[in-house]
Amino acid sequence: MKTIVVLPGEGIGIEVVDAACEVLEGIGLPLKILHPPQGAAALKEHGTPIPEETKRAAREADGVLFGAAGPSSSQVVSWLRWEMEAYAGVRPVRFFRGMHSPLVDPDGIDYVILRENSQDLYPGREGDLSELARVMPDLADKTGRTIGHFGAGRFAVKVVTPAGVERIARFAVELARKRQALGKPGKVTCVTKSNVLPKSDGLFQQISERVVRDAGLEFEHFHVDDMARRLVRFPRAMDVVLCMNLYGDILSDLAAETAGGLGLAPSGCFGDGWAYFESVHGSAPDIAGQGIANPTATILSAAMMLDHIGLATEAQRLQNAVGRVYHDRKTLTPDQGGSATTRAMAQAVAAAYRSA
Repeated sequence: MKTIVVLPGEGIGIEVVDAACEVLEGIGLPLKILHPPQGAAALKEHGTPIPEETKRAAREADGVLFGAAGPSSSQVVSWLRWEMEAYAGVRPVRFFRGMHSPLVDPDGIDYVILRENSQDLYPGREGDLSELARVMPDLADKTGRTIGHFGAGRFAVKVVTPAGVERIARFAVELARKRQALGKPGKVTCVTKSNVLPKSDGLFQQISERVVRDAGLEFEHFHVDDMARRLVRFPRAMDVVLCMNLYGDILSDLAAETAGGLGLAPSGCFGDGWAYFESVHGSAPDIAGQGIANPTATILSAAMMLDHIGLATEAQRLQNAVGRVYHDRKTLTPDQGGSATTRAMAQAVAAAYRSA
């Protein structure tokens, strides 16, 4: 029996997590699902959106499934990702026939965006330019303009360390090898803006290339602006796309849209001895409570979680069940051109799993 902690967050997170739990319970997996206090209710009762008892339950669980973040649950994500050092954001991009993609020919899209979660401009190191000018008066750009040239304003600090790049590059290698064993290319594509930022982004590119080539895998590099168009124009050429934090955040939304939308995009965030799983989309307050949110991303995130906790066969079977629901196109939510409710679609996935 495996123990799962679910943290719905808010908005549609509550609905899609409920739907995913109904699927997991309905297909008879050996799971014990816990619902510790979190979010707005926990803030009201415990004075914090993520009480210590919730943190303890999550740390002790085999798997953690999160819904969607909003104003009252951003601290939950902060703990899950940054405080627990979940430095590797794995965001699969896969098209199932029947998904409502804007591309003319989306068949065969199947790759992973790997986002370095811990460095770059996150989680927000900002201040006043006057402070920066005081401690670093000689800091100048390529034109020779110092910070004092700009007068009043704000700044943000971008952090890139050799150790941080090394560990995400090694994670990329292991991910590419796992995909290679399943018949994928085993290629790592690195994304930076090293032509403009040769010291920070250049460091990321250089270390990534060394680690990947030393592992005997194919390596390529594109600048982020070029990569944005390539994800639309040549999505089938991708395998493992290794991104710096900000670029991965942006490109993963673009990539999700090529497959059919954010409602279909799952993810897992991994650290050393820690992982949690969440849909890429937000809390969508405009449709929250209407029962029409697409549960696909959360169900596929749950499948990633099953694989992580040692239920690989069940994980693949759940993914296949999602694929059959899309292929049939009988029980899809409005964003995919159907009229089904969140719960009805989840029930269709569970039925497809059981009938396999």
